[in-house]
Amino acid sequence: MTDMTPIADEAATRLAFGLMRSAYLDLARTLRSIEMEPANELLRAVEHRIVYRVGSSAEQDCPDGSMQEGALALAAGRVRSVLREAQEA
Repeated sequence: MTDMTPIADEAATRLAFGLMRSAYLDLARTLRSIEMEPANELLRAVEHRIVYRVGSSAEQDCPDGSMQEGALALAAGRVRSVLREAQEA
């Protein structure tokens, strides 16, 4: 990102997350309306890939258990809740 205040950076991050969440949920609904089982398989594959990526990022970025680990865990939890919501939509 550009040089922004922490508050502006957080607001931009929240906005980006909200937009991506809406887009992902819309995509999940659209894919299911076309063909249910292949859509579910694709959504599960995306979920597994994201969970793997978040896990490997945590190992690389925070090997000492720093404060970043808590932020990464919080972000991962929010992403997983969107993935679960997409599976239920």
